[in-house]
Amino acid sequence: MSVTAQQIKQWAQDSIAQFFPVREILLQSKIKKLFFLEEQLEVITEQLKRSCEEAALCQDIEILKSIKGIGDTTAMHFIAEIENINRFSSPKKLIAYCGVDPTVYESGKFKGSSRLSKRGNRHLRRVLWLMAVSVVMYNSYFREYFNRRRQQGLPYKKAILAIAHKLLRVIYAMLKKKTTFKVSHLPSPCM
Repeated sequence: MSVTAQQIKQWAQDSIAQFFPVREILLQSKIKKLFFLEEQLEVITEQLKRSCEEAALCQDIEILKSIKGIGDTTAMHFIAEIENINRFSSPKKLIAYCGVDPTVYESGKFKGSSRLSKRGNRHLRRVLWLMAVSVVMYNSYFREYFNRRRQQGLPYKKAILAIAHKLLRVIYAMLKKKTTFKVSHLPSPCM
């Protein structure tokens, strides 16, 4: 892409470099807020790490991290939100707690389309989404499943939700059995 001097001059005039005192004050305010939020994020992450260590949840975090694509932060947030896997009697209960279970709107003879219930923990749902996107990028087992679902015609978001369901089932089994992620122990991703 070639850029002309005229374009650069126009971009400079349209940028925040223009002298407009209100914009400058707003920009400075937003920068200060961003630095404050980054500082708070570090403090909260460190506190979360200490809390997990005190609650002896390090083993569960390491189990989650054995899945390529799940790191310290997402594993800690996931464990902090579910607290204890033994609270759930089945993977379906965990899926419902995350709010990614399907619900069908129907009344009398009318049968509507299926949607996410979103009745569960919204913070856990966000962490689960991040984990699902990440495992598709870094884990060949989940990437194969994702690609297969896309070839079947699922849109991107629905394919990621399919990954989230599969990931929750795998995590449930791993945490219950206290085992790490091994592809050889799992059924083919085509299932």
